[in-house]
Amino acid sequence: MSGLKIGVVAEDPTDCDAISVLVRRIGAEVGDVRIGINKYSGKGCSKLRKKLEPWMRSMVKEGCSAAVIVHDLDRNPDNGELNDLGALRALLERTAVPAGFYRLICIPVEELEAWFWSDPALVSEVGRGTGKHSESPHLIRKPKEALIRLSIGSNRRPRYSTNDNASLAEKLDLVLCAKRCRAFRELSDFVRGLVEAVAPAPASPGGHPAAP
Repeated sequence: MSGLKIGVVAEDPTDCDAISVLVRRIGAEVGDVRIGINKYSGKGCSKLRKKLEPWMRSMVKEGCSAAVIVHDLDRNPDNGELNDLGALRALLERTAVPAGFYRLICIPVEELEAWFWSDPALVSEVGRGTGKHSESPHLIRKPKEALIRLSIGSNRRPRYSTNDNASLAEKLDLVLCAKRCRAFRELSDFVRGLVEAVAPAPASPGGHPAAP
């Protein structure tokens, strides 16, 4: 089995956990590759951006060949509108990348919890049979808070919290999410490319690796 180590950067530890689950699930669909993951939590977007460059240098020293950088697309507190996606991407892309290192800037709209809204089964699980999934999850306003509201039971207490994100990521329909969520599709394509690059060549009928 080949090996691959990836650094995962996100604003919150629960985001790191969910992304790590998804990275390994995507990789498992592509090839027999062991994926090691080093997690870096920004505990907020400003610290994430400030620490990103030294973190990537640390990743290289720790044997990582690539990084997945997840940054929410927040809303402007003054008018409630989403911030500019292109401007945020350009800001993150200005961070120096170590030579020979691969990097994905993944920007869920408006946060990665929107991805869960793409999957009817997950929405039904959180809502205990209620709730409607979305074919355009990026249009859901505050998807995290919407999941919390959906999970409120008869005792008026929510069953869902972000601590559940990793377990939901284990069940997420990857095909449906890639179809409906651009940022997730970019993540899937990136991880697939990394795994394909290190996966063992398929064996020929005679038991030897096939010729390239």
